[in-house]
Amino acid sequence: MVPDALSGGPHFAAYCERYVRHTKGRWAGRPLVFEDWQREMWWESLEFDPATGLRVYNEVGVGLPRKNSKSTMASAAGLYMLDADGENEPEVYVGAAAKNQAGIVMGQSISMVRRSPLLLDRLKPYRYRIECPRNGGVMRSLSSDGALQHGLNPSANIIDELHAHKNPELYTALTTGTGAREQPFTFWISTAGVAGEGILADLYESMFSGTGTLEERGSLLIYRDRVNGTLIYWWGAPRDADIEDPAGWKACNPASWLQDGRYLAQQFAKLKARGALLEWRRYHLNQFLGTEDTWLRPGAWTDCKGDLPLNVALPIGVGIDRSPDGEHAAIVVAQRQGDRVVVRSQVFAPETATGIVSTEAMRVRLRELRAEYPLPQTADPKTKLPLDGPAFGLDRASLGETADVLSDDGLNVVEMGNTAAVMGPPSMTTFELITTGRLIHDGDPILAEHVANTRAKLTERGMQVTRSKHGSTQPNVACVAMVRAVAMAFQDAPKEFSAGVSFG
Repeated sequence: MVPDALSGGPHFAAYCERYVRHTKGRWAGRPLVFEDWQREMWWESLEFDPATGLRVYNEVGVGLPRKNSKSTMASAAGLYMLDADGENEPEVYVGAAAKNQAGIVMGQSISMVRRSPLLLDRLKPYRYRIECPRNGGVMRSLSSDGALQHGLNPSANIIDELHAHKNPELYTALTTGTGAREQPFTFWISTAGVAGEGILADLYESMFSGTGTLEERGSLLIYRDRVNGTLIYWWGAPRDADIEDPAGWKACNPASWLQDGRYLAQQFAKLKARGALLEWRRYHLNQFLGTEDTWLRPGAWTDCKGDLPLNVALPIGVGIDRSPDGEHAAIVVAQRQGDRVVVRSQVFAPETATGIVSTEAMRVRLRELRAEYPLPQTADPKTKLPLDGPAFGLDRASLGETADVLSDDGLNVVEMGNTAAVMGPPSMTTFELITTGRLIHDGDPILAEHVANTRAKLTERGMQVTRSKHGSTQPNVACVAMVRAVAMAFQDAPKEFSAGVSFG
C-alpha cells in the first residue's frame, strides 16, 4: 500500500469517519469506515508525486460486482472533492447514462449531508445539488439523456455505472473539461458490460493493451498508467473460473458483509433456477459478456427436443418474421401446455423468379392457423371482448402490407417492432424457457440452424435477440419469429413476461 505520507487517502478516510454517515441498511447513521481493501485502493488512488505535490492519477476507475458499496464510495468521494480537496470554487459533477441513475449517487450524497450535523454546518443540500459556501463550490448531477451543458469547469467527476453509457459523449465532455484545473479528478464506478460496446469496454480492454502495467492478483486486476494518470481496480472472476465455486464468489466480492456467502448463495440459487446465469456472471462475478455469451450455452437447444405435439384444442400464439431483403421468412407457432411451451416452425423458400418470399403464401398459412385453433384465453385491452383467433406478432417495418391484409381479414395482428422495450422481455422469457428445458421443439433442423445463427445483446431491459452479426447473410428469421410467438402465447399473462417465468 502507498505510504500514508505520499497519499491523500488517510485524509479522505479521516474525513469520512468524522463527517460521513451511512444512509441505508443496518449501518444507517454510523460513520463511514473503510475496510482494508478500500483503504488500499484509496491510498493508491489519491497518491501524490512528492516532486510536484500533485496527484499521480487524474482518472480512477473501479469495477465491482453489485452490493460492494460502489455507490457509497462514489457519494462520499463527491462530498470530499467538494468540501475538503483544497480546490477553490470546486465544481463536482455526478454523471450517469440517465437522470434516474444520476440521482442515485447524488441523492445518496444529499442524504449523507442531511444525516450529519457536522456536514450540515459545512454544506447546504438542496433537492438537486449541494453547495459549499466556504469555498464557493457546487456539486450536481448530469446525465447523457439530458441536454449536454457546455462551459463546464469540473474539478472532479463522479461517473456512475459506466457500462450504461452507450456513447462516450458525457464521459468525454467531463474528462476533457478539466483543463483549467491543476489536479482534476475523475472517479468512475461500474459493473461489467458487454464486450466491444461502450466506453467501459474500451477502458477495460486498455488494461490489457495500454501503455501502463497490469498487476494480476487472482480476481483483482490493477492497471497503472502513471504517465497518463490512469488507475483501474477491477474485481471480477477470471474468464475460466468455475461460476459455481463459492470461494470464487467471495474472491471477486471483497466487501466483508458478503464474505459469509449467504447472500451470494441465495442470489446464485435464484438465478440458476430461472436459467439466468448470464446475470449471475455479469452482475455478481463482474465478467464482461460477449455477444457469443448472450444467447444459449452449447447443447441447450438440443436438450429441448421432445415428442410433445401441438394440441388443436388449446390456443396458440403466432410469431412472424421476414428479413429486410425479403429473402427469408418464417412463421412459428407457440402453445402453452402446463408448465411447458411447444413450438413448431415453418420457413418459407423464396420464389425462383424473384428470389423473394411470397407474402401471399404466408397469408394462406396464417389463415389456416386461425381456422385450426380455438380462441386464445385473452381479451382485447380496449373492448374487453374475446379476441377473434390467435394473436399474430410481427414487425410492420418488414410486413406492413401483410399486417394490413390480415387485419382486414379480422385477424388479431400485434405490432412487435425490433426494439428493446418490445423484444427484450419475450427474448428473456424464451431464453429461460430453453435453458430450463421448458420449451419443446421437434428437432426441425432449419429452426435449429436459425437458433444457432442468432445472437443477442444485453440492454438495460435485459437480453434481446438480434441478427447474428451486422451485415450477416445467415438467416435467423425463425428464431426471431419464435420469440414473437412466445410473446403471443403469453398475451393472457403479461406478468409472466418477466425475467422469471412462472406458470399456473
